[in-house]
Amino acid sequence: MKTIFSKIIDREIPAEIIYEDEQTIVIPDKFPSMLGQLLVINKRPVAYVFDLTTKEYDALMDTTKKIAQALDLVYSTLRTCVVIEGFEVPHVHVRLYPCRNTDLVLNPRIEAKDEELKITASAVREKLLLIK
Repeated sequence: MKTIFSKIIDREIPAEIIYEDEQTIVIPDKFPSMLGQLLVINKRPVAYVFDLTTKEYDALMDTTKKIAQALDLVYSTLRTCVVIEGFEVPHVHVRLYPCRNTDLVLNPRIEAKDEELKITASAVREKLLLIK
């Protein structure tokens, strides 16, 4: 089944295409949290960013950087925040949030206990040894 992004890429659904190359396409977010929010979409419909090929991943990040730099200029941002998604629409995409102040909070933050941090760090360090 095609995702909404696949339909946009295939021109079955109209969108305001800002940028496009062999691997990526960039459009405004139809449901933005803030003015100027954009989506950088990998053209191949993959749900998980780390299932992309190295070429696809590099292209996604290169396009993301280029578009974020343009957003910084357009909106005089403090910085453009980056979130990689693939849950709501099972198709890898990057949300770019052009932040003009420090009020952006995407979720409530709760301070972790030191012991929790140690357990997580230890578990990840152990698994890193298995990854080539």
